[in-house]
Amino acid sequence: MRIFKIVLFVGILTNNMIHGDEDLNKILDSFAGVACSPKETVYNTYNLSLKCLQNKIPGDFVECGVAAGAQIAAMGYACQQLNANTKILLFDSFEGIPLAGPNDTQQPGVGYLGHNTNVKHVEDLLVSSRTVYPNHDVSDHSVEKVKDNMKRFGIQEHRLVYYKGWFQHVLPIVAPMMGNISLLRLDGDLYESTKVCLEYLYPKVSKGGYVIIDDYNLEGCKKAVDEYLMAHNIHPKMTLICSILGGLGPIYWQVE
Repeated sequence: MRIFKIVLFVGILTNNMIHGDEDLNKILDSFAGVACSPKETVYNTYNLSLKCLQNKIPGDFVECGVAAGAQIAAMGYACQQLNANTKILLFDSFEGIPLAGPNDTQQPGVGYLGHNTNVKHVEDLLVSSRTVYPNHDVSDHSVEKVKDNMKRFGIQEHRLVYYKGWFQHVLPIVAPMMGNISLLRLDGDLYESTKVCLEYLYPKVSKGGYVIIDDYNLEGCKKAVDEYLMAHNIHPKMTLICSILGGLGPIYWQVE
């Protein structure tokens, strides 16, 4: 039997603020105002973006599941501070989260599972959850809304490349044409969404680059991550960014 062990470190509290720079903290807090994840994640994204740029890690910044664009703004602001020409790639359906499947235990933003998860094909899950749960619109932000937020935050448009569609449809087409990735941020919530992103994008992350998993506290997402790492004999030193309800939460690690 193969033994797979993940080492998880408690994140340093300085992820929550940039000491001695109140103006920067106010800017990052404004980004966090539209975030679906805790404020600490925006600071973490900004800090890791800076590290990638300062250490000249080759590759683009990528986020899968951008919601209103808070994390994208943090990436973009870091690039603008250092006058870097790094591209930022945004992958999202821009119409909400798809339906949870058999490897998930909840519908993100809803909680309970009110639909049949035992489908024969992943394709059957690729509809916006708002069609089944009309009173819940978590992460339902259009491309236009995200672009408006980027303009409001002062993020330069030429840095951003938008890819609209379900990950399972877009990544098989786009990923083969992509170069290296220095920062990969996954916020897909669900097992299938996380799995497909890892399969197509993780091999492109440069040595010394970083991977952020926003939803490691959700069982489906965690299962997809753990299975991928085990299958590829990868044993990262994961750091917890912040805890959700006293348990697991968003994590990151550096690719060795």
